Amino acid sequence: MSRKESDNTKSTLLRINREQVYFVLVEPQTPGNIGAAARAIKTMGFRHLVLVNPADHLSEEALWMAHASTDILKHAEVFNSLEEAIHDKYFVVGTTQRERGFHLPYFTPKELAQKIIPITRDYPVAIVFGREKTGLTNEELAHCDAISTIPAHTRHPSLNLAQAVMVYSYELFQAAYEDVKTYRWKLASHGELEALYQHMRRSLEKVHFEPIDSWENFQVRFSRLMGRAQAEKRDVRVWHKIFDSFEEYIAQLEKKLSDNSE
Repeated sequence: MSRKESDNTKSTLLRINREQVYFVLVEPQTPGNIGAAARAIKTMGFRHLVLVNPADHLSEEALWMAHASTDILKHAEVFNSLEEAIHDKYFVVGTTQRERGFHLPYFTPKELAQKIIPITRDYPVAIVFGREKTGLTNEELAHCDAISTIPAHTRHPSLNLAQAVMVYSYELFQAAYEDVKTYRWKLASHGELEALYQHMRRSLEKVHFEPIDSWENFQVRFSRLMGRAQAEKRDVRVWHKIFDSFEEYIAQLEKKLSDNSE
């Protein structure tokens, strides 16, 4: 293969991957950070910026900090909640600098790039960044399939929002040139997994099952399992069939009891 052909192959891989990556900023409070994040994204060849309840991302400060990346800001998707922003994404990663107790699958930025590059060939993924001062809440992280932290010599001071976006976009840019040959998963979307968790809860409630602590924590543990497994659409269908059979058997028992009591 000639050098020209090789370069074309690399560009094709980059084009395919970058179209499937969405950088999600949750409630960014500083227009300048939004603009700088847009600049980082475009510099590394990406274009999808998603904003949840942002500061004015089209303000003079944001446009100035974007520096030749104002198109990213003007085409940014804006949502009222994180759930809306990630509903149609197939793999969602929450970034955090603090240690959390969720025990979700964990990746450094470099590891994350290797993890999601094969996925992005077929499915959209989201990398979620929290607020400048407080980051993502535990509830918001519970909506993610995995977490990622940037290794650092010290936790204080930590990287700011735009710097963190730059690190992740750079690692994805680097990994985009590696031809990773792997099985292409037919992954279930975030919305499909949420529907499954609701079905699970309805089924368990029919037998008056009560979690030790709370339904929210019980669901997090189940979603953690699904996140590690990278659940495919067919896996979700199997789980639905299990819960359907469960509910059907309960209905038959209830009918039998009702007939016997008459």
